[in-house]
Amino acid sequence: MLVSPEFAEFEAAYVDGQAQVVSTRMIADLETPVSAMMKLADGEPNSFLLESVEGGAIRGRFSFLGMKPDLIWRCFGNRAEINRSALEDADTFSPCPISDKDGVLASFRTVLADSRIDLPEGLPPMAAGLFGYMGYDTVRLAEDIPDGNPANINVPDGMYVRPTIIAVFDSIEDRVTVVTPVWPDSSISAQEAYAAALSRLENVLRDFNKPIPRQLEAASLPDEFAEPESNMSKAQYCAMVEKAKDYI
Repeated sequence: MLVSPEFAEFEAAYVDGQAQVVSTRMIADLETPVSAMMKLADGEPNSFLLESVEGGAIRGRFSFLGMKPDLIWRCFGNRAEINRSALEDADTFSPCPISDKDGVLASFRTVLADSRIDLPEGLPPMAAGLFGYMGYDTVRLAEDIPDGNPANINVPDGMYVRPTIIAVFDSIEDRVTVVTPVWPDSSISAQEAYAAALSRLENVLRDFNKPIPRQLEAASLPDEFAEPESNMSKAQYCAMVEKAKDYI
């Protein structure tokens, strides 16, 4: 396995306290991002696949597969919480200290700054960092907009993960670059950190050789479905339509 950087360069940056990435490359002409997702993630929570498509008809150059985050940040309204030990326990979060003045967005900016890595030249874009979403309702973190709708599905308004493994597919070169970030830790030597990074990469390359899992049969559907029930009357619905037409 050819990796970059070599240990001497890695050690110098590590001792200097710099966050960095260790990466390797492989030919991917027999793999697709979807097949890799099935082999590598295999149903693991907090993994993702970002396929590149332009205009719905043209396939973009890069696709990204991320997994095994070491950090998860999420927010509910103006309450943020973080898990800095997601590899060991993905379900335990601690509240982020937030002032009324700064709010959730300041908390997110702090995590974003802590997760910044200057990528070496030649690596694909988005080869490290935070990946996630800010939902529609987070607009209320920036604007004073009324919120009269119930939160029925109970999902975070915003959520970001920091993967320890990112596989970047290049559809032009038929190549996949596997990247793992390394964050300086005074309790871990450069040799140990480098060895751990190599181990993560080796595990990914090994998993690429696994067969694709068989497709599970679709779950059986019930013979009958309950009759749908509207949550409003016809008059209420028509009034909403007329109000929308007035807005337009």
